[in-house]
Amino acid sequence: MRIKHSFRLAAIVLLGILGCQTKERTVEGSVQSHFSAQDGIEWVIEREIDAAAKRIDVAVYTFTSRPLAQALDDARERGVRVRVILDPSNASGSYSKAAYLINNGVDVRVERGVGLMHHKFALIDDSVLITGSFNWTASAEAENDENILVLKGFPATYRAYLREFERIWRDAKVWEEGEGEIVELSATDTRALKKSAGEKVAVIGKVLRVGCSERSNTYFLNFSEGKNGLTCVIFSSAVEKFKRLDIDITSYEGAQVEVFGELIDHPEYGLEIIIEEPSQIRVLSSRENLL
Repeated sequence: MRIKHSFRLAAIVLLGILGCQTKERTVEGSVQSHFSAQDGIEWVIEREIDAAAKRIDVAVYTFTSRPLAQALDDARERGVRVRVILDPSNASGSYSKAAYLINNGVDVRVERGVGLMHHKFALIDDSVLITGSFNWTASAEAENDENILVLKGFPATYRAYLREFERIWRDAKVWEEGEGEIVELSATDTRALKKSAGEKVAVIGKVLRVGCSERSNTYFLNFSEGKNGLTCVIFSSAVEKFKRLDIDITSYEGAQVEVFGELIDHPEYGLEIIIEEPSQIRVLSSRENLL
């Protein structure tokens, strides 16, 4: 019985190791955790940037932080190679630091493709990895509950993130000021919505009804009572992503939301936005707050 128990334990340990894509053990490695609501995060990232000697690679969804932009510019002036990848929907935002970085000689690119470039990580000097929920914004620092991990001495994990950065960088395009600006529309302005068909937009409106097709496990967020209004569609493959984040899609009913994505004027189904990632929809006011 003891031999059988030992064999079973060994099998469980082996399966745990094989089931992890990137796992390593190191005696020299260190991990620091930081939280915006406790000791702040921006100063930690700035400290690591200031210590950089060779290279800094940043992939971040939203970048509006003035101190971090200044730190990257200072690093570039010291001779550090700085590369930044941004999501195109945010690169041209009102407070985006993309133009500042470009004008100061930092190489900035935006990812091509339909989905969002939703990463938030930085790689420094072949040894430091910073990753977590933290967007490089003032609101993430002062208002949100955010976190980062600073990993040092984990070469296999660092290389995995570097491969991901290089994959996006290889297919990304150089960002130019003024491109990729997102049009903001009202969900009730049908004429403006039709004019913007085929473009990436941000639509704000109240979700009047959430429907579901049980056969296909597809959800429909309706913004109007009639057939000519906007509908956001969440197919089965995306539904699983919402479930992993413990988001009940039906909870959007009655809420004021902002939806990002490509606007489609389908000849049969009308105005649609396909939601492929939970980050494409943001609740502005919940149903309870609107009551």
